[in-house]
Amino acid sequence: MNANDDIELMRQVRQGSEAALRELVERYRVRLYRLAYNLLDDHASADDAVQETFIRLWQQARRFRPGSSVSSWLCTVCARRCYDELRRRRRHLEAVAPFVLDAVRPDALEADELMSLLQRVVANLPTKQRVVYQLREIEQMDTDEVAAATRLSVDQVKANLYLARNTVREKLKQYGI
Repeated sequence: MNANDDIELMRQVRQGSEAALRELVERYRVRLYRLAYNLLDDHASADDAVQETFIRLWQQARRFRPGSSVSSWLCTVCARRCYDELRRRRRHLEAVAPFVLDAVRPDALEADELMSLLQRVVANLPTKQRVVYQLREIEQMDTDEVAAATRLSVDQVKANLYLARNTVREKLKQYGI
């Protein structure tokens, strides 16, 4: 993938090219799905978020600033959709499930088990911390991009990232990791 190719495809999408839209979908659907699934922890919701991201791409391509990164723009749109879904879920929950991890012997952890444990720890972070951690640590977006995606200030992003990192570190320490 070349950033200049992405910019050209966005230019074509702005002019109504469905072929250019299909190309962007092919380039980014897996990455956006991974982001959405890691934030929402639900396949159907992740599919919906990705689909809505591409619908918004088609409908709002004119809002894309040509000097921007297409990748970051799409991740921002998808993350905002996921963030909205997480807020909606939170409003409908009557009680928050307690943080529960299966008992795991640290010396028996394989790479897959370690990744699974990390995903469970991250999934149980408070919503803002989880979203910020996912975008910054997993998707490798810079702090300004995370702030734009979450509509948080840069200071709020840094604070939530700090808290998330500490929580993850402490939870993993409990398992000798």
